[in-house]
Amino acid sequence: MPDPRHTRIDVGPFHLDAVPESARWRAEGRGGDAPVEGGWSDWVAFAQRILQADELWRGLEARGDAWDEGFAAAQDVAAANPYR
Repeated sequence: MPDPRHTRIDVGPFHLDAVPESARWRAEGRGGDAPVEGGWSDWVAFAQRILQADELWRGLEARGDAWDEGFAAAQDVAAANPYR
């Protein structure tokens, strides 16, 4: 049975492959970009940064949606504005 710690991981437009005889992993895109290598902790830190950026973006989107709803409610006299 192959070692599951060296199994290729497909992540959207790129994949991670274990570098043979090394503790490093190589990320290769499907567009012919140059591969990038890093240790597992580097990839975990990268994933954490992506999650933080996603959380920030979702927060900004939610604030924008709330502003849009409040603005729309302010334009309609009969509407109740839940943000006041």
